[in-house]
Amino acid sequence: MIAKLAYLADGDTLAFILRGIDPTAEAMPVYREMAAATTGILSHENCIIAESGDRIVGMANAFPARLIESEIAGLVLTEREELLRPRVELNEPTSYLLNSIAVLPGYRRLGVGAALLAAVIEDGTRQLFPSVTVHVWADNTEAVAFYFHAGFKEVRRASISWHPDLSRTGGSLLMMLPIGVEAEIR
Repeated sequence: MIAKLAYLADGDTLAFILRGIDPTAEAMPVYREMAAATTGILSHENCIIAESGDRIVGMANAFPARLIESEIAGLVLTEREELLRPRVELNEPTSYLLNSIAVLPGYRRLGVGAALLAAVIEDGTRQLFPSVTVHVWADNTEAVAFYFHAGFKEVRRASISWHPDLSRTGGSLLMMLPIGVEAEIR
């Protein structure tokens, strides 16, 4: 279910990358493998789960943002990954990064997403990070509004070149919420 929710959150982006490697590749098996792993940024170890009864209805994937740099260090990026590099370069390595958040459609607008976000903020605060950041596609107006409502501000924007296989347009935003000492100074 974690893989399904990760796919729901941003499966189009992973599918875009995979199709550049193998046109027949599917994102869901890759998400399953990453979520099942005990290490890596998409590991279940970096996920907070929301349940209703015995059913997982939401998931947030968050970790220290500096892990992105260590994950891609030394890798030779594909052409499609290079196209998305400006999005990765928005990263604020001192922050706690909310990589993805997703709630099953039938459980949206019930506070599940807000509770997951609150848990991520609490986790980042407990680990003494100065801020929580999130990368949001600029055309994802619902997500942008959700984060603005929670107090996040846009701090940087990356232009992403148009590609016929990429479903997103308008580039990527880095949104930030100061927490801990940084929030107290505000």
